[in-house]
Amino acid sequence: MNYIRKYYEEIQKKHIVVSKLVKKQIEKLIYLLDHPEENYIEHIDLEGKKEKEYFVFDEKAAFKPIDFIETFCLHLKGPFAGKPLILELWQKAVISSLYGFVSKDTGFRKYQKLHLYVGRKNGKTILAASLIIYELLVGGEPGAECYTSSTRREQSKIAWSMAKQMIQKSPVLQPRFRITVNGIYTKPYSDNSYIPLSKDSKKLDGANAHFSHIDELHAITDTNTIDVIWDSTKSRNQPIEFITSTMGLERQKTFDEVFENDVNVLNDIYTNDRLLVFVYQLDKESEWEDFRCWQKANPNLGVSYPISRLQEDVQNAKDDKADLKNLLAKSFNVRQTGRHSWLTFEELNNEEVYDLGQFKDAVVIGGFDLSRTGDMTAWTTLLFDKENKKIIAETKYWITQKYFEEGKKEGLPFEQWLDKDYLRVAGENLIDYRHIVDYVYKDLFEKRGWMFRFINYDAWSASYLVKDLAALGYTEKHVLKPTRQGAQTLSVPIQELEANLKEKKLVYQNNPITKWCLSNAEVEMDRNGNYLLVKGNPKRKIDGVATILNAYVSLIEYKEEFLGDE
Repeated sequence: MNYIRKYYEEIQKKHIVVSKLVKKQIEKLIYLLDHPEENYIEHIDLEGKKEKEYFVFDEKAAFKPIDFIETFCLHLKGPFAGKPLILELWQKAVISSLYGFVSKDTGFRKYQKLHLYVGRKNGKTILAASLIIYELLVGGEPGAECYTSSTRREQSKIAWSMAKQMIQKSPVLQPRFRITVNGIYTKPYSDNSYIPLSKDSKKLDGANAHFSHIDELHAITDTNTIDVIWDSTKSRNQPIEFITSTMGLERQKTFDEVFENDVNVLNDIYTNDRLLVFVYQLDKESEWEDFRCWQKANPNLGVSYPISRLQEDVQNAKDDKADLKNLLAKSFNVRQTGRHSWLTFEELNNEEVYDLGQFKDAVVIGGFDLSRTGDMTAWTTLLFDKENKKIIAETKYWITQKYFEEGKKEGLPFEQWLDKDYLRVAGENLIDYRHIVDYVYKDLFEKRGWMFRFINYDAWSASYLVKDLAALGYTEKHVLKPTRQGAQTLSVPIQELEANLKEKKLVYQNNPITKWCLSNAEVEMDRNGNYLLVKGNPKRKIDGVATILNAYVSLIEYKEEFLGDE
């Protein structure tokens, strides 16, 4: 049986309720099952030529770890303690996704990273322990080194202890392992091992990891251990990075980086053909009081997580709001923070694209935002479809060569954006603003005839560019408008832009960088009730949004001129 299809069918029939992000991941997998000709990864050979590695779905490969777990692994707690571990459909679908897609040429797995975000008490840790036992005995990787890492060794040992107990309780598994205080080893040569780590563990020196399990990502404050373990898998043919986590009570740098990257991959803003992401969470925070939505964050509700227990927790949160934050983070997998995301992906996503050729000689509004070190410089031009009451935002981005190289190392898709001319490189360590002037004059004025009525900008370090623009005829008195970046100036534009995005009245040409910037923006409110957009963290840029907001300052003031009566 293909458990991915079965899971999808149950979701479609509404027999199972999942989050939008889980549904999105399953739909991607169904697409690959239905279109195997598009299931490939491009590689570059030694001669610099591109070649495609095709993948197929192998039901036997998908079922093998499921069969192993249900045959040899045991429940350790509760009423089923000591009985075979029977996996739920969602777990079978997740495992099938990881193991089922294999190369037509080598038979090696396509997916190497599996990131699972799910509420507490849903069996994520025992699933990790079971998969590690499988990899130690059956995975087929010689000298398999398996690790669980967390901030504290006590946390890392939870999965390790589960694996230990399952081995000790099984008459089949027990003779095949040697267990010490700090490690589990296969007999007779101790060539495969499983060791729990902490963030400061020195046992990674010389490691050659095969299976890396990161437990409770939300508590990890730096990516060093994650990066070191993954880097140690380079010589492996089929490495696995398995991250399991709830959302936690505080937003941490590492969690933000990993989770937001994962969501961007799901939403096709980034590309990572080796990554699977399953995010079991409420789609809206307000759903916590609706029992029909609880399964979105708790796929094992009624199995390992009693419904009565969750009902009690919900009632306690209604009676005592101090319990609500913990409930939302731990049981419903909703991130908790003093800030909050500005827009959902569904609200900000707009794939509409206008033919800009119809706007020849148009009167437009411009906005720019100059980069600081490691940021993007961006220029947005607002155009107007008065008949349909739509605003079109055409945005171009520039970065330094230094940031281009740094971003590639961090996994940002700079090369893809560069190839499609959403992004340009201007300068080695500092942006060469002559590139922006050339863009405005050659690309926008000479080629398109666009005439700027207003150009709004953040005055920070903009004097040279302003003088160059003034030399093109854009007067500082009438066209070039310095725009304060505080909440008092931008609060109304933020609210207007939000409404336009939700109503799909703003068309940003499906620019992936703009979409990324929109997804990175969070909103803060000052004591006067004014809004201000901020970055989720320093690596998540919002420069494109900043340029649109700058242009909106003039748009709001002269709305009738640009859009007509509304």
